[in-house]
Amino acid sequence: MKKFLCLVLAVLTSHFLLSTSCLYGKGLGTTGAQFLKIGMGARPLAMAGAFSAVADDVNSIYYSPASLTRTENKEVSATYLKYFEDVNAGFIGYTGSCSEKHYVGVGVTYLQVTDIEERDVNEAKLGDFGATDIALFLNYARKDLASKLLENLAVGGGLKLINQTIDDEKAFTVALDLSAYYPADDKLSFAFNIQNISYGVKFIDETDSLPLNIKVGAAYKPVKDLTVAVDLDEYIIDNKLYASVGAEYWIKNVLALRSGYRFGYDTSSLGDIVGLGAGAGVKIWGVTLDYAFVPFGDLGDTHRVSFGAKF
Repeated sequence: MKKFLCLVLAVLTSHFLLSTSCLYGKGLGTTGAQFLKIGMGARPLAMAGAFSAVADDVNSIYYSPASLTRTENKEVSATYLKYFEDVNAGFIGYTGSCSEKHYVGVGVTYLQVTDIEERDVNEAKLGDFGATDIALFLNYARKDLASKLLENLAVGGGLKLINQTIDDEKAFTVALDLSAYYPADDKLSFAFNIQNISYGVKFIDETDSLPLNIKVGAAYKPVKDLTVAVDLDEYIIDNKLYASVGAEYWIKNVLALRSGYRFGYDTSSLGDIVGLGAGAGVKIWGVTLDYAFVPFGDLGDTHRVSFGAKF
């Protein structure tokens, strides 16, 4: 019965992806608030983003709100990302349970760009300005909400309060995430997410849609300490599909080795190495330190460092 339900879910998901791509994916240009596409946690990015069905920590806030039900302890985490040139980004998050079946997650992510040159129509420099993007995540998840339909199914969702500033112009909007997590057995699990449902963000007189994303993931444990995973990200309005494959291997439950590859980038322009992810993590007495190396070819290399603690 479980295998049959999983097959039905996969078929329905595929049909939904194709239908929404035809409806919205018209290739009319990119969406606004592109910073929402940037994954922050070092652990998932070392696996090239193949993480939605793996998530069992504070990174669930971004990748799969329903997976908050897997975070049995309270947890805090902070991530810093040194991006290209003068771009800096970061994330701070907290997860915890309200009761045996109710879980919450709160997080803040930001991206800041400094020293952007301002020029007039004649290319004369007028000065410098900056831009800042901030999103507040408010997530909730529950176990066994639909136990009669599918045992062990967890569902979740969250609001994103998004504020963007470019020079002296500001914009604010709200987005909704919907999520489901299902462990088919001790080795195989699935995740399904709809991210960034919103009416868009308006700067001055122009409104841009947010990067609506349908995320589907699966994870499998061939042996106790090894997890392999795959994620599909279909950005409907951007008309862009990414496929991520990653793996995580724990040594004595203390040291983790991670690697993965994300397909879908323009390798002809950026180089073959773009899409790669690699890194490691250490876990001692409930404290974790994770690192991820994510190269972007000719644009340069990025490094993420995450610190977390469970209590």
